[in-house]
Amino acid sequence: MIKAVVVEISESGARIRTSYSAVPDHFYVVLGNYEYFMGATVFRRSKDEIEVEFIKPQPSRFVNVLSRVQFPLATIHDLKSVLEAD
Repeated sequence: MIKAVVVEISESGARIRTSYSAVPDHFYVVLGNYEYFMGATVFRRSKDEIEVEFIKPQPSRFVNVLSRVQFPLATIHDLKSVLEAD
């Protein structure tokens, strides 16, 4: 498992900060306690960041909640409730 911080996220992709230099071209972004998986493909790399495109677009409501997390290293619990909320 590679630890990383999602710096930006949208329905179609994300910018991810990591010190690990050998991130594969295709991988899963895993959120919560292994609750939510997003298939991703790297399309740009820099020294300490990668930009990825998600295999499937993510729900806008879910992305909006994630983008409002105040503390970037916060643990996200029970992501299912976010997706099921009205």
